[in-house]
Amino acid sequence: MSSDVFKDLRSAYLLGETIAVKDLPNSSVRGVVRTAMGDEVEEIIVDGSLTFNGLPIGTHTLETLSKDGVILGEELFGIREFVGDDPVMGFVTSFDELSVPSTLSWLRDLRCTVVQVYDWMDSYSEPLSMDSSYEDPLGRHIEKESLIGLIQGIKAIGAVAQAYAPVIAADEDLAVINPEWRLFRSDGNPQSLGDLLQIMDPGSPSWQRHWIDRYGTAADALGFDGFHLDTYGYPRVALDVDGTIVDVVAGYEEFVSLVRQMRPKDVISFNQVNGVPRGFNHVPRPNFRYVEVWPPNNKFRHLEGLLERSAGDGQTRGNVLAVYPPVWSSDRQDALRTCLIVESVSAMLGASTLLWGDLDGVLNHPYYVTHETLDGRERSIALEWHRFALRYRDLFRTGVDTSWFELEDENASVTISWDGETLPEPVEGTLFVRVLRTTSTIVVGLLDLTGSVDGSWLSGMGRGRVEFADVSVLLNSPERWRIDAASVMANGGRFAPVESSPVTLREGEGIICRVALTTGWTILRLALGEP
Repeated sequence: MSSDVFKDLRSAYLLGETIAVKDLPNSSVRGVVRTAMGDEVEEIIVDGSLTFNGLPIGTHTLETLSKDGVILGEELFGIREFVGDDPVMGFVTSFDELSVPSTLSWLRDLRCTVVQVYDWMDSYSEPLSMDSSYEDPLGRHIEKESLIGLIQGIKAIGAVAQAYAPVIAADEDLAVINPEWRLFRSDGNPQSLGDLLQIMDPGSPSWQRHWIDRYGTAADALGFDGFHLDTYGYPRVALDVDGTIVDVVAGYEEFVSLVRQMRPKDVISFNQVNGVPRGFNHVPRPNFRYVEVWPPNNKFRHLEGLLERSAGDGQTRGNVLAVYPPVWSSDRQDALRTCLIVESVSAMLGASTLLWGDLDGVLNHPYYVTHETLDGRERSIALEWHRFALRYRDLFRTGVDTSWFELEDENASVTISWDGETLPEPVEGTLFVRVLRTTSTIVVGLLDLTGSVDGSWLSGMGRGRVEFADVSVLLNSPERWRIDAASVMANGGRFAPVESSPVTLREGEGIICRVALTTGWTILRLALGEP
């Protein structure tokens, strides 16, 4: 069934809203909302419509079914407490009128809830152009009406249109006449990003007022309802015009707080490049934490530590990692797999990624305009992996992560057996496994990384070699547990029952089952209840 059937189902809803899905086919007799944890909410279709109330926070799947139980269509959607919570990120950087419909189609297929609109400004100091057409700071031609149409389209699919907005960037002319606003190096030269822009002091009240006035005016004129506040990871040590050391981190905190005060409803993200500033305390919602990833954090196993260092509030789940795998000059199949693994690893660590967007695009460079464009087959594969990650991401954000203390030692309560090494961190040549527990569920995620030679997102990655793994789990009353497994690119990504056998482990009774890993990523879900 075409997803157009779900045109009334926006990408995200707020907790407590009523969800109404209209214009369903007459052959559909019921709809079922399924949570990642396995709970179901069922409603009967009345006059071509479904209505749901009281759905829990999370990412869910809506299925419509025939009288015989055949699935006629399905769609992913989210329930959140605030707009912008736990976002599904996308990016856009093509603003010509012809590309807008296809770009919006890709964003909708991705189920994006927040879209970063990149390099839309007339200039860094004066972002809003007074002309109907203009050039951005790097000379790209932009038609204002096409940009506005794209922003309106993003909001129409239920997503936030977030303006890319560098917080410390100014043009040379403005910086020269306002030296007290800018930052300097220890050799007396101004801080800058090459010849492109001059770096200003985020704690300067005058610069803050200038920025708020110009970017706020532009946001209102163009229709943005969010800001991505960009930084560059430096300066490490900065001086003012008098040679006094400036506390840049304190300046960032003041800057972001002022943006929140002046723009209370906008969805805000702040770029902690490589986790800098460390442990940054964010402003009140609506917001989300955002970390741009760079070497030396160039391996999959670095991502968990990067998330921990970045979070001042201790909340690492649901954060966004912006990653730009520069792999597309090599074999395209290996390049695509690297990008898929970036998102999969992040999902198993409880985080989201910014990778996909624009017109069938995937990021490969911090200048988003140079992104790679996927062909039809690549697009289809990327979408299936992406939706699998969305569909089950709640499983890795609920309960206690026990991977590091109950997996694979002599007293292990979860054991993975195959002909290679299993680790609770994503390392090349291994099977990456994470275990999360609640009082009534156990989730075991298994991701095949045997196709990676260096464990890095900087390199193309081949197909893995793990076909099956035997999983044993220590359980109280094994007969009371329901066991299901889901694999990407198999059975529509849906969970299906798994056969298991009782087994005696060192500390008691449990079960053992075999799961397939031929597609590369499988999730085992054990739920306490009726077998």
